[in-house]
Amino acid sequence: MKARRYIVIFILIGMASYSSIVYAANVFTETFNSLTAGTAISTGNTNFDYVRIGTGGGSITAEQATSGEMHMRLGGTNNTSLNGVGVQSSLGGLDVVTLSFRMRLEDTLGDIFMGMGTGAMFTGNGTFATNQLMWGIQSDNGVLQYRTGSWNNVGQTLTAGQNYEFHIVANRSGATVNYGAYSVATGTMDIFIDGTLVGNDLAITNQQNASGFRIYQVNGSSYARFDSITIDNTALEPFTPTAVSLQSFVPANNQNTTFVLLAIVLVVLVGGTLLLNRMKRFVAGS
Repeated sequence: MKARRYIVIFILIGMASYSSIVYAANVFTETFNSLTAGTAISTGNTNFDYVRIGTGGGSITAEQATSGEMHMRLGGTNNTSLNGVGVQSSLGGLDVVTLSFRMRLEDTLGDIFMGMGTGAMFTGNGTFATNQLMWGIQSDNGVLQYRTGSWNNVGQTLTAGQNYEFHIVANRSGATVNYGAYSVATGTMDIFIDGTLVGNDLAITNQQNASGFRIYQVNGSSYARFDSITIDNTALEPFTPTAVSLQSFVPANNQNTTFVLLAIVLVVLVGGTLLLNRMKRFVAGS
């Protein structure tokens, strides 16, 4: 009976460990699946606390894929007055962060910006301010760039009508951070597209922690579609998608669930077996 009790305790500990491994790191998720097609996205029907349509026209709406999955369609402004969404200041000042999202450009006109940091840029309606960024990237007429003191090319050109999985790991913790098969030096970020590392240890913009994030469009009247936006307060290894499609999204935070669960089950079984054998020897010896 004692042996069985120990095994049950061991299993419960394993389950608790599994829960903390899978879920503890996430600080923001938005999948848009609670919305209906054509709904204007707002701070009241999403997890964003910032949504803005500027003076140049355009819209930010929920749209539905043929699979039934929802996503966000953002853009349409024809000037420098941004159309954007984000979180202003509630992320806690992260010094290591992973941002994942899925994106599809309808065209390659104008600029689509994604970034994280701290400051008035994230609480007001201004476009990026270099000294307020932890990191920033943009699609500039389809050319993928990252921000330091100026814009630098990543070496990737995005194609209109193609779906992309972005996974960005940024680090200003003061030390190199290892995550899975990868590492990111302090003061740099790694950029993955569709599970492939396309930017290794790229310099981040400024010495700012991430309290907010922003996605916005300016110029060109372009539109982009986004889904499965997640932010984690640690460095996470990306998964390699088998198909990147607005019709077949899979929640980004479930990327390693199967492997973690199998590992914990293995630990529980091995530990339980060793404990049971020990109890049998103890009983036989007494």
